[in-house]
Amino acid sequence: MDTQEEQVVHDLAEAWRTLNAELIIKHLAPEFKYDSMWVFASLDCSGYAEYIRGKFDAIRKSGSQLDIREVPGHDAIAISQDGNEPAYYIIKIEEGKIVKGDLTAFLM
Repeated sequence: MDTQEEQVVHDLAEAWRTLNAELIIKHLAPEFKYDSMWVFASLDCSGYAEYIRGKFDAIRKSGSQLDIREVPGHDAIAISQDGNEPAYYIIKIEEGKIVKGDLTAFLM
């Protein structure tokens, strides 16, 4: 059986595979914070929910192809878009909720 953390990572990957933001949003802690190495401003929980819904809608409309895989040994997924090098979405989980999300070009 999967641990709670493994289920959260699996849901994160499935959200990206299906472009279903609600699979991520349901796991966010109220104090959630999101950072991307390509964007200078951080997002809080409500800002991120709005952002990820819009991002998934844009990906859906663009017809981009995503390759999503869970990264063994990490609370992270690898996201490759249209055959490009992957970006890594690394999360920190506390008490079953995602408290931090970082999008980066490398695993930390």
